Amino acid sequence: MKISFVSCAAWLTYALIVVPLVMVIGASFTETRFITFPPQGFTFRWYDAALNDKALMGGLGLSAIVALAAVAISVVLGTLGALYLSRTAGRVKEIVSAFFLAPLNVPAVMTAFALLLAFTQWHLINVWGLVIAHAVLTLPYIVRSVLVSLAGQDPAIERAGAILGASPWRVFRHITLPLIRPGIVAGGTFAFLISFNNVPISVFLASPGSAPLPVVLFNRMQWLAEPSVAAAATLTVVTTLVVMLVLERRFSFYKSLFR
Repeated sequence: MKISFVSCAAWLTYALIVVPLVMVIGASFTETRFITFPPQGFTFRWYDAALNDKALMGGLGLSAIVALAAVAISVVLGTLGALYLSRTAGRVKEIVSAFFLAPLNVPAVMTAFALLLAFTQWHLINVWGLVIAHAVLTLPYIVRSVLVSLAGQDPAIERAGAILGASPWRVFRHITLPLIRPGIVAGGTFAFLISFNNVPISVFLASPGSAPLPVVLFNRMQWLAEPSVAAAATLTVVTTLVVMLVLERRFSFYKSLFR
């Protein structure tokens, strides 16, 4: 059987993504007090240690709060931005589009460093600063996904509602919003995952005593590489996969995002 170069490259890419995850998951079950793969023995005690670790659980709670707040901000601003871009043409559209999508084109470390310099002057090296920075990072995902949903819709539907006497708010609520809901759900899901798992911005902007989960895991790997770190990472990966599968089954947001 002839195997093409593309197939080999695809399988190599899958391996580069999956193998590290398998190693982390396997290391979380080891009986040793240090991370090792293949695991030596089998135990769940490191999961119990992770769940009872105040620093890990505090970081988990902070990451969830920051991600939810960032998604709420980016959903509102991103949806409004996408609606504006879908109804605008010419040079103005290009400028606004470049503004909204700029975080996707700039390395995350550079963005984090720039925000650190600005937020230090504005006294925003705190949770509020984290929320704003994560909203900046996640905004493009909302804009792109909502634009994709709008591209597949017939604008005559909205005009028909307006002609029949519906106010702009009623047109948006009863016509536009249901049409773009899959894009909002898809963009919001990706935005939450990007924010929750973000390392560069969280490392640069985390304040003492309020570190998100990625920062806690990063610090633990530097100074105390216990299997509880692998257990916490495994719980995050499994939770992410479950959420993605449930949302895909409920909203089919992959199809709505790439159709």
